[in-house]
Amino acid sequence: MAIYKLFPEKDATLYTQNTNMNTGLDEILEASTYLLDDSAQTSRYLIKFSQDEINSAFTSYISGSRISYLIVGNALASPITINPTDLVDRTYLNVPFTSSTGTGVGAFGDITISGNTISSIILTNRGKNYKAGDILLTTNLSQSFSTNGRVSQTTGSITLSSVDFKKRKWGADLKNYAAVVTNLNSTSYLKVYPVSQSWDMGTGKFGDSPVTQDGCNWGERKTGINWNDGTFNTIRTTGSYSQNQGTTTGGGTWYTGSSTAKAITSSQTFTYADSIDLDVDVTFAVDVWFSQSEGLGGDIPNEGFIIKQTSSVELIPSQSEASTFKFYSVDTNTIYPPTLEIKFDDFFYGTSSQMQTLYQPEAFISSYNNDGVYYPQSVQRFRIAAVPQYPKKIFQTASGYLTNYYLPKQAQYAIKDSETNEYVINFDSEYTKVSADTTSSYFDIYMGGLEPERYYTVLLKTKINGTTKVFDEDIMFKVING
Repeated sequence: MAIYKLFPEKDATLYTQNTNMNTGLDEILEASTYLLDDSAQTSRYLIKFSQDEINSAFTSYISGSRISYLIVGNALASPITINPTDLVDRTYLNVPFTSSTGTGVGAFGDITISGNTISSIILTNRGKNYKAGDILLTTNLSQSFSTNGRVSQTTGSITLSSVDFKKRKWGADLKNYAAVVTNLNSTSYLKVYPVSQSWDMGTGKFGDSPVTQDGCNWGERKTGINWNDGTFNTIRTTGSYSQNQGTTTGGGTWYTGSSTAKAITSSQTFTYADSIDLDVDVTFAVDVWFSQSEGLGGDIPNEGFIIKQTSSVELIPSQSEASTFKFYSVDTNTIYPPTLEIKFDDFFYGTSSQMQTLYQPEAFISSYNNDGVYYPQSVQRFRIAAVPQYPKKIFQTASGYLTNYYLPKQAQYAIKDSETNEYVINFDSEYTKVSADTTSSYFDIYMGGLEPERYYTVLLKTKINGTTKVFDEDIMFKVING
C-alpha cells in the first residue's frame, strides 16, 4: 500500500472585510465568520493542485501500464487455449500464473474446468506487472488424467486485453492543518466545492498597507476580471448571488454537481471531540478532473477547491454564529502546508515457501536496507527483518536469530515526525498494509510527500495470536533538500 502527497501550486483567501484585498502570499488560509464594526463578515479560501502532478500520480500509480490489477473472472473476455484436452471437470485451487513476457508475477487463483473448457478464473492474488497483450499462462493443472490413466501436465492460457484490468483501489484526501479554530458550535462544518472559474493567486498578504490588489480577491478572480456576478449560465454552478448580500456579491463560484453523477462536493463537521484539522475525501472530484483532462468523459476542469462555511451562517450578524477556521497555507514557515493525499492499493503478498510467518508478538523488528538519509525524489522500499524473541526449541546447527520471518498478512506501517511525535502517515487497513515477496516483507515510502530537513520514525502494527502489537524499533530516516 502507498500514500503519495502533493503540495498546492497556489492558494489565497477572499474577504468581505475588504473586497479588493489580495492575500496570495499570506501564511494563513481562512474560512471564518465574524463581526467587524457590528457588520457581518466572512472569508473563504481557494486552493489548487497542479493537474499535471495529479495526472502523473494517477498514471504512475493508479491506472497506468503494468500496474492495473487483473480482474479475470466468470465473464472471460479473451479466448482460452487448453492443452491437452483430457481435463477432469473440477475446480483447481491456487493455480499460479506466469506471463509470456516474463514480467508479470505473483498471480494465482482458482480455475474451474467444465467440458475441457476453462469456465472461470477467480484470482485470489491478482499479481502485478501484467499488461494488455500479455499471454497469461497456467503452469500446473496436473490433476488431469489421460486415457491410459497416467497423470499428465495440463496448461491453459489467456491473452489479456484491456477489459481484464481495473484501476487500483485509490482515494484522495484534502488535508489542511489548523492554526486557530475557535468558537465551534455543535453544527459547525466546512464545505468543499470545486471552483468553476480560473483565478490568479496574487502577491498580497492580509494587513498589507496599502492593500495589495493584484490577483484574486472577493470581487475579482483576476486583476480587473470579476467573479460571475450572479448570472449562472453553466448548469450545476453557483456563487454568492443573493440580493441581500449587496456589495458582497462575489467570493468565488463553484460547482455543485457533475454530469457524471459523482458526488464532487465534500464537507466536514467540527465538534469538540474531533480533530480540528481539515481532512475530507475528495476522490470523486479528483477523478472527474482527471477524466476531463484526459478526455475520458469528465465535465469539470481543475480550477481547485473553494472551502467555506455553510451559506446558512455566512454573513449572519450574530456573534453566537461566528466561528474561526484558520489553516496554514502553502506559504507557511511551519511543517504543516496543505496537501492532497493520493492513496492507492499496491499491496502484494507473494511469499516464498522457504520462509515462515512470524508466530509470536514478542519479536525483534528492523529494516536492514535503511540508508537513513533520502532526497525528496526518492522512493525507498523498506525491507523488514523479523525474528521471534523466543524461537521454538528445535535441533539445528545455526542460530534461530539468523532466519528471517514474514510479518502477518494484515501488518500495517505508519510514519511519525520524530520531533513532534505527530503522525504524518497513520495506520490504515487499506492503504498502508505491508507487502511481501520471496525476499521479505516490505513497504514503499514516497519521500516527495514529506517535509525536507526532518527526521521520521517508522512504526509497524500487526496482530498475532489475538494480540495487536505496535513495534516502535527506532527505524528512523531523514529527508534532505536536494
